[in-house]
Amino acid sequence: MKRQKRDRLVRAHAKGYQAGISGRSKELCPYQAVDARSHWLGGWREAMEDRTVMA
Repeated sequence: MKRQKRDRLVRAHAKGYQAGISGRSKELCPYQAVDARSHWLGGWREAMEDRTVMA
């Protein structure tokens, strides 16, 4: 059970990263659950940092 939950959170982080790299707004986060939303936003923030370093 723990593995499935972790996999979902890893996927949420990856999706957030993809959204951030493509320049989407953080307001478009598709997750409502607190855990998944925080992982998605973490990925989004990481992507935003990577975009500023690359630019």
